Amino acid sequence: MVGDVEKDSPLPHSRGTLWPESVPSASSGVPGTSSGTQNDRSLPREEVMTDKTAERRCYGPGSARECRPGPQKAEAAEGGLGGAAQPTYWPAAPLHKVPVGLWKQLRLREGICSRLPRHYLRSQEQVRTPTPVHYRPHGVKFKINPKNGQRERVEDVPIPIYYPPESQLGLWGGEGWILGHRYVNNDKLSKRVKKVWKPQLFQRQLYSEILDTRFTVTVTMRTLDLIDEAYGFDFYILKTPKEDLCSKFGMDLKRGMLLRLARQDPQLHPDDPKRRATIYEKYKEFVIPEAEAEWVGLTLDEAVEKQRLLEEKDPTPLFKVCAEELIERLQQQALSEPVAVQKRASTS
Repeated sequence: MVGDVEKDSPLPHSRGTLWPESVPSASSGVPGTSSGTQNDRSLPREEVMTDKTAERRCYGPGSARECRPGPQKAEAAEGGLGGAAQPTYWPAAPLHKVPVGLWKQLRLREGICSRLPRHYLRSQEQVRTPTPVHYRPHGVKFKINPKNGQRERVEDVPIPIYYPPESQLGLWGGEGWILGHRYVNNDKLSKRVKKVWKPQLFQRQLYSEILDTRFTVTVTMRTLDLIDEAYGFDFYILKTPKEDLCSKFGMDLKRGMLLRLARQDPQLHPDDPKRRATIYEKYKEFVIPEAEAEWVGLTLDEAVEKQRLLEEKDPTPLFKVCAEELIERLQQQALSEPVAVQKRASTS
């Protein structure tokens, strides 16, 4: 049995609870009850809530999920529901001043990120759609429906791909894990269970002409086909953008190749200058300035650390600063004072 409580007395665990003005009591004259009068309906009564209902209905005033009264409260106040229905509440959704998708771009405009080289910031801001790997795009925006002959709009929806950490250590050619579901025993009436489709991986040795090194890399059959289409491992690494490589190892290789091409490193085949000149001539179309090649393939955290080291300066002792200022002042004072010139008498 719950007694009547004054309206100003707070309830435990009911932060921001709103007091309905027309909620009938347990002993009010509602049809179907044993006792009560018609006038009891207008008496204010405290809403008794448990901890769970209090948290579900309201999260306290001033919070990000502050409760708002629903439409039934206004109807109950007007008497449209006869005062018998309780008001409903729903939490207010959190709002952001800037869309979440723009947070990364705004980060590049603040602090040390804004002082990064322009060519690196440009590469971070450019958004390029990767080449379709696990689906076949339509290639057109509209198609004719064969049933009714009407033109219908078609859309290319890419399949979400998950790239595990081990994919960054190899060259998977844009392939990754596909997360989905399957039916038990291939029966659609049975339950669904999770399934992960993974690419087939191989260990292969790949030779780089520019770096003059052999690498043992984890690859897929698609990677080997792409290397053949590019006519060589070095051409594949230099031509493929980072969205299609999807590999930190591949971007590190590209940075090393571009640096060697920019510097014209004589350490490449030092005993055979003719072969070295042939290799540099073969890949001359990919040559970029060394200042830009140093930033290719760096993640944002690596680029920020590189910029911090470039801006970092060793602290100068204070006594050296004061000594330099004193010497400068003495020099200025010596130059500003007039110098007396004495003429020597000429002896005949």
